[in-house]
Amino acid sequence: MESNRIYTEEEVAQLIRRAVELEATRSVSRDGGLNAGLTISELEQVAADAGIDPELIQRAAQEFEGYSGVRSIRSSNNTKIKRDEIVCEHWINAVPDNKVLDDLITELNHRYGTSHEDVSWWNKLWDDYAGKAKIRRTPTTLEWQYMDEWQHYTTRVLFQKRGEKFRIRVSKRQRWGMNWGAEGYNYWLLIPLLAVLAPIGGVLSFSTIGFAWPGIISGILTSVLTLPVINYIQTSRLNKHKSEVTDTANDLATLTLQLSDDTRIKEKQKAKEDKTIEIIEVRSDPEEERHQNESGRLRNNLR
Repeated sequence: MESNRIYTEEEVAQLIRRAVELEATRSVSRDGGLNAGLTISELEQVAADAGIDPELIQRAAQEFEGYSGVRSIRSSNNTKIKRDEIVCEHWINAVPDNKVLDDLITELNHRYGTSHEDVSWWNKLWDDYAGKAKIRRTPTTLEWQYMDEWQHYTTRVLFQKRGEKFRIRVSKRQRWGMNWGAEGYNYWLLIPLLAVLAPIGGVLSFSTIGFAWPGIISGILTSVLTLPVINYIQTSRLNKHKSEVTDTANDLATLTLQLSDDTRIKEKQKAKEDKTIEIIEVRSDPEEERHQNESGRLRNNLR
């Protein structure tokens, strides 16, 4: 076999894949056919023998499994609609550093088109943060808060470290603590609709045909038919805000895991590089060595 042959990227992938298959076959025969395939430890050993960082095998396995931690949070099950608050909360297995937290704040600023750096002394003096973000930091928590320019909605994001866990809580409130309402039909709306539409219909009918009851009946029917439309609009509005809170929390959790993994891999690679000692062979000149030996003998004779 030619040792100087250069393989293409596709051929390299095929060779590595075939080597893994052969190693798997050897593993099966060694274990008596009980285990088919390779474990993570065996894959890491194969990678190390091939000059590949075993840490990349761990990351590839996580991506292959679809990030089980991330998959569990890609849903709206953690989102709750309370009386005056929509909230979504996640606890993930990560301990992000300050750089990751800064990246999360940057993501929030980009998502909402704002920045906490735009806050001036005037905003702080009058406590007016409309259209701007506000940040509070403690040793274990980081809170990001944003109020829209119309000051009608306030979004708050809390990042909290607790041991080996990391908490992400996203909430949204309306102005003056207004009730978000419950999903479904609000039959109490029928009372004000009847109180308004029935008299109006009666007056119009009486002024037109001289009888009030056709207009009153029309007002009642209009009220009954308008109620589902109002409920549909209200439910759609509520679902829109709920989806916004859910997507924000899920995206932040996913980004936190990805950035934490990247940071952990870089730190391990840097630690390995720091431990590597480069040995440089210094070749000496024979003439220089002879000259040094003669100088040494001359110094001895002078003594």
